[in-house]
Amino acid sequence: ERAGVRGSFLHLATGLPFQNTRAMPQRNHNDFSRRLRREQTPEEKDLWKALRSRRFAGFKFRRQHEVAPYFLDFYCPLAKLAVELDGFGHGLLDQLEHDAARDAFLAAKGIESMRFWNHQWNENREGCLLEIWAALTRRVPAVESAKLDTESTRFVPPKERDIIRSRRGPQ
Repeated sequence: ERAGVRGSFLHLATGLPFQNTRAMPQRNHNDFSRRLRREQTPEEKDLWKALRSRRFAGFKFRRQHEVAPYFLDFYCPLAKLAVELDGFGHGLLDQLEHDAARDAFLAAKGIESMRFWNHQWNENREGCLLEIWAALTRRVPAVESAKLDTESTRFVPPKERDIIRSRRGPQ
């Protein structure tokens, strides 16, 4: 067996062996995730403080979760919800196209993506958290939400009457 070749592979349609089949380079995804977690932006660190350890209304979140070939800033497996904090680079044309393709890929897997700009988080944290909470409650049936441990949560969802009042403006 030649160096870099993994056995013989046959083309499904023709039955002939593939030529020059090389082993794909393996990237240690756990190390890459760890590096992304170590190198978080200040905004990501602040959002993680709100989401970690089931503090956010009892929902479990993971950070830098891999859905190959992508890594999600924050991911709630119960709701299949990805939350992304984007900086300046995500406003560039190439990155906008990449993000759109990424969101389509995730949508095909049933994962909803929420994106906030860093400045939105810095200026209106409670508003961002409220939007995340609304997406979670929209995606998780009430029966499942009722099973969550909310004893040690730091984010207390607003009462429905308060949400309705705030939409109408102060009274």
